[in-house]
Amino acid sequence: MQTVSIHRLTTFAAALALGLGGIASADEGHKHGAPLHGGKVAMTREYHFEVVFAKDGLKVYPRSHEDKPVGASRLTGTATFYHPNSPKPWFERKLAPAAGSPGRPAASLGTAVDLSKLPASGARVEFKIKGLPEAAETSASFSVPFALAAGNDLVVSKATQADAKAVAALKTCPVSKEDLDSMGGPLKVTRGDKSTFICCKGCLKQIQAYPDKFLGAQVPAAKGEHDAHAH
Repeated sequence: MQTVSIHRLTTFAAALALGLGGIASADEGHKHGAPLHGGKVAMTREYHFEVVFAKDGLKVYPRSHEDKPVGASRLTGTATFYHPNSPKPWFERKLAPAAGSPGRPAASLGTAVDLSKLPASGARVEFKIKGLPEAAETSASFSVPFALAAGNDLVVSKATQADAKAVAALKTCPVSKEDLDSMGGPLKVTRGDKSTFICCKGCLKQIQAYPDKFLGAQVPAAKGEHDAHAH
């Protein structure tokens, strides 16, 4: 009997996932393609796109299949909403790059729109993104179900210059006890209005497993800054 290599099986599985338009959700833990911002992830040929819906709008975070962020400063797109009771488009919004930190490209593109009145389930949104850097896929199309991000979801992002004081006050990762900048970080982890910082994605599992330990007793954010005490 012919032996099929693990590599071929892996390649086949990846191709099957692409054909099915795989979507990852926030409860899948940390792995390639897992959500980093508490949203839904859709996979296309060359990219992962994480979509985060909020009451006042939406954001799309593009990244490669190796989980490397893709700058959104030159990207454009549209989001077309479909009501649960109709196959016809409901309404459409243009997407634009979000304001980035000085010297850094925008990490996401999105739009400000009131989504608080949309049905809690059954609606879906089709996205078209243009201006992507890979020649093999300069534009991408994908669809995700509409769902507002829950207040208790963890949102993970790169720390910015606005977080510098909080990072300096914390100094070490509350999980690994290593310097916050020792692993290419720090990363900012937020739940509701409370945040902390970790040195790398590998520490996120502990935050996910024990969110109250690391985030439950923190002082709520005020005036754009965060108290980053670990306990």
